[in-house]
Amino acid sequence: MTSCDRRLVLVFVILFGFFARAATYKAPFFDHHGWRQSDTASIARNFHRERFNLFYPQIDQRGARDEGYVETGLELFAFLVAAFSLPFGFHHETGRVLSALLFVGSGVLTWSFVRRRYGERHGLAAAFLHAFGFPLLLYIERAFMNEALLIFLSLACLTSSQRYLDAGRRRDLACLLTASTVIGAIKLPYLIVWFPVVGLYLERHGRRAAWRPDLWAMAALNLTGAAAWYLHARRLGARTGLSFGLADKLFDPAIVFTPAFPVWVFDRMFVDVLGPVSFLAAALGFSLCLQARRWCELLGLTGFGLYLVIVAWGNFHHDYYQLAIVPVASSAGAAGVVWLGDRLGGATASRQNTMLAALLALAATSTFVRSVGAHSWYEVRPESVETCRLARELSAPGELVVFIGEDNPQMMFCLDRRGWLISAEDATPARIEAVWNEGARLAVVPAVFEGEETRRLLAERAELLLEQPSTVVYRFLP
Repeated sequence: MTSCDRRLVLVFVILFGFFARAATYKAPFFDHHGWRQSDTASIARNFHRERFNLFYPQIDQRGARDEGYVETGLELFAFLVAAFSLPFGFHHETGRVLSALLFVGSGVLTWSFVRRRYGERHGLAAAFLHAFGFPLLLYIERAFMNEALLIFLSLACLTSSQRYLDAGRRRDLACLLTASTVIGAIKLPYLIVWFPVVGLYLERHGRRAAWRPDLWAMAALNLTGAAAWYLHARRLGARTGLSFGLADKLFDPAIVFTPAFPVWVFDRMFVDVLGPVSFLAAALGFSLCLQARRWCELLGLTGFGLYLVIVAWGNFHHDYYQLAIVPVASSAGAAGVVWLGDRLGGATASRQNTMLAALLALAATSTFVRSVGAHSWYEVRPESVETCRLARELSAPGELVVFIGEDNPQMMFCLDRRGWLISAEDATPARIEAVWNEGARLAVVPAVFEGEETRRLLAERAELLLEQPSTVVYRFLP
């Protein structure tokens, strides 16, 4: 296969990887992690409509307040969506397409990094695994979330540090410092990218890497940038009382020290995050890296293990947290699948390539099976879409809405209304009457809701506006 042929294969891999992600760009936020997507999308919409300033993110669940500033990580992805929306108006599809476009950058960076590291065949295998071999990644890189941007920035760190070590160009060092600092501000735990970067330095400089001033400069700049942002975010949260929580997803001994924890990690990684074929290829690749002392992948795996423990609560409750392994899993997986293809294919290059193609096709097949199987991430309940449409038609744009007994930012974003999200525990009659006095005009309640006193209050103070199998909408009486 000539160099031109390899580039053509790469183009097709990236192009069809983009198509596979962008094909569902019109889907509403009633699919997997719709709550997280709706929160990010509401911030983007408010950047576009209210205050186009990266440093002042606002959400819709602000009650009757004019300001909806929220304590959260740097919402760069939402801000980019708002920027792209300036000429044409805000549409949630813009965020999905941007995530798919970030995949294009991530796929090219994966190919570039692994090709320099292992060779052309490995680079193409890594790009293919990134495009089609990781089931959850295929879904998330079309979601309205920060993860596609975080993965792209992590790969930018690896590629720029690799190029800096090879050529010593300051622009590559500047890229490394910039990308890693932005990562720290968006999501601090993603700074586990330090581990594979340090691994690259160890491979080049050995123990002298510990005294490299550029590594210390990276750490200092990253932590300074993160501290500056999170102090600012804390002030925003104190100003409005709104927060997504910055330190509530960390170490939890009740999770870490249960015997089921490693079983749970293995099950999710094997089935959802990497998929069975890519998981086995990556496991083989990490063992090969251990034999060859490839510290980048080995330290990357070590950092991921620490990340699972330090951010145990977040990793236990949210599968997308484990996507932090993708940058080094792509590299190790390529090493494993090429090695296995060469051993199974025999002595000739053509048979080895055929076997490699078969293994990669098997990885893509396992991703497809997981994506369309039971509990598909892409599934959207038609009832939710219909409820949103009807409630939007029966209400005015400026009316405030309270969601009682259900934390439902998906419906709030779809309705394009501001208001309150009140959990079942907090949905007392006194609380409902208080938000009514503050200006709530609509109340959205699950059809099955055990708060009898609250239902009695709604029967007295509100009229039934819409009744669906799982949701009931009331309008408060004047």
